[in-house]
Amino acid sequence: MTVGETTARFTVSTRSERRRAKRLGGERRVIEMFLDELSGSEVVWDVGACVGTYACLIARRLSSGCVVAFEPDPTNRSRLSENLSANAPTERWRTSAVALSDTDDESVLQSEFVEAGGGHHYLSDHRDGLPIEVRRGDSVVASGYPAPDMLKIDVQGAELQVLRGLGGLLDGVDTIYVELHTEKSKRYGTTTDEIEAFLREEGYSLTHLGDPTNGRPGAYLVRAHR
Repeated sequence: MTVGETTARFTVSTRSERRRAKRLGGERRVIEMFLDELSGSEVVWDVGACVGTYACLIARRLSSGCVVAFEPDPTNRSRLSENLSANAPTERWRTSAVALSDTDDESVLQSEFVEAGGGHHYLSDHRDGLPIEVRRGDSVVASGYPAPDMLKIDVQGAELQVLRGLGGLLDGVDTIYVELHTEKSKRYGTTTDEIEAFLREEGYSLTHLGDPTNGRPGAYLVRAHR
């Protein structure tokens, strides 16, 4: 799949993966904008990486930087690592199984789809889901991961928790691309208005980039920059 001047290859074995690889989640224009902002030396955190739609293209674009791809779902994370390995040398990427949030704790991951490429995961209090680790972004850096220069966030409504958990790391992040979810954010007791207000309070100017072109209801994309 080619976006602008960058090409990445994706292994496909499910309908979800094929649809994601062909349509890029309806975010081709946004991905191209993101790639055009890279100089090649950045540390980019892809929070909610799924099978690597963003991460692989970012890793291909980097010359000396690194993409850190966070994906707690083991099926998607296995494919994510496979896709990254096929597209970039190991020094250009790392993966993490933790779900970023505003606490260091344990939680349960629920999903609306279980096949590789499905991206509708969320944290839940139910006991019948997948037990996972939840970590603050600043705790992840304290454990040895490089701090981010840029962020891409797509966490199905938990965006405010991720942002709060970054703490002082946000001081070093000038650009954030985030997908906001008007209905799914209610799962976490927040709203997209509150998330946008938080970003503005942190000194970011917001540009609304519209809805994904694949017709996902209740989702829209924002670029935050300062």
